[in-house]
Amino acid sequence: MSPTDLAGAVVSTLASGAASGAGAATGTTTGTAAFTRLSELVRRHVDRSDEGRGALDLWDAEPGSEQAAEAVRACLTVELEGDPGLADQLRAALRAVPPPVPTHPPTITQQVHIGGNANHATINVGPLHLKKTTGTVVTLAVIGVVLALLVTLGFRSVVQMLGDGEGERKVVPLTELATVKSVLPDSDSLPAEFKSDGDPEVTTGEQGCQPTCEGHLFTATTTMGRERPQKTAVLYVGAFDSAAHAAEAFEELRKDLADSSEKTLMSFPSMGDTSTAFRLTPGKNMINEDDESIEEAEAGALVGTVVVFVRYTTAAGDLEPSLTALGRMMADRAQEAQNGSAPSASASL
Repeated sequence: MSPTDLAGAVVSTLASGAASGAGAATGTTTGTAAFTRLSELVRRHVDRSDEGRGALDLWDAEPGSEQAAEAVRACLTVELEGDPGLADQLRAALRAVPPPVPTHPPTITQQVHIGGNANHATINVGPLHLKKTTGTVVTLAVIGVVLALLVTLGFRSVVQMLGDGEGERKVVPLTELATVKSVLPDSDSLPAEFKSDGDPEVTTGEQGCQPTCEGHLFTATTTMGRERPQKTAVLYVGAFDSAAHAAEAFEELRKDLADSSEKTLMSFPSMGDTSTAFRLTPGKNMINEDDESIEEAEAGALVGTVVVFVRYTTAAGDLEPSLTALGRMMADRAQEAQNGSAPSASASL
C-alpha cells in the first residue's frame, strides 16, 4: 500500500469514527481503545509541522469537512514518505480497529386479513376495510401483480443505475495526442477575460516528461489569463500508458513540491484518485511588473492514467477558490476524456 493509499485509509477510518463516535463505530470497548490509539498516533506525527497543526485545527473545527480530511491526509502522506517505520505502526493500528457494526433498516410489515363469513366478509389492508366481493378480490389480485412487477423492475433499475454509475468512470490510456490536447480548456471553458498565450505546447515520449518518464505518452501545456489585475493559469496534462505509471509520476510530483523550501502545503479538496496543493511562500519577489502584490499556488491531481497540474498566479485575492475551480475543471476533463467523451467541464473564476 502506497503512502497515499495508507494515509487515505487511516483518515477515512478516523472520519467514520468521528462521525458516529468511536464507541458506536466499533461497538466494543476494545474497539474504542484501538480507535483512540490510531487517532493519537496520527496526531503525534502530523502535529510536527506548522502545516500539520493547521490541518488538525481544521479537522477539530470541521470534523465532517472534506477539506479538513484532505488536509490531514496530505500532511500524513508527507510524514509517511519521510518515516517508513510509521507505515508499520499505522497498519498495525488499523488492523486493531474493528469494522463498524452494521445497522439494519426497520422492517415494515403490512398485514392483509380476510375475515367474516361467506356472505359478509371483509378484507383489511392496513387501515382500509373493504367489502369482500368478486370484483374486490380480482382488483386486489391485479394490484398485487402490478406491485410485484414494479418492485422487480424498480430493483433492476436501481441495480442497472448503480452499474451504469460505476461504468461511467473509466481508466484507460489516452493514446491520441489530439485527445490529450482536448483535456486542456478552450475559450469556452473559462471566463471571456482569460486569453491564451498561444497554441498549447505538446511533447511526446520522453520529451519534456517531468518528473518521471516511465510510461509517458504525451504532455500538453497551455497558459491562459488576463493582465490587470493579473490572473495567470498554467495548465498541464500528462498522459501515461497505465494508471500505475501515472501514479508513480504523481507521487514524484508531490514529493518535488513537498521538498521545496519555497512552498507550503495547503488544504485542497479531494479530486480524481488523489490530489495535493502547495502555496508559494510569500517573499520579497512577490510583486509583478505593475507593482501588484501577487499570490501563487500549484495543485496536481491523479485521474486514472492522467496527471493534471495547475499553477495559478493572481493579484486579485482569489487564490484558493480559483485554484480549486481550475483543478476541479482539469480533473473532470481528464476523466471525461478517459470515458470516451469530448471534455466539456469548465471553471468560473
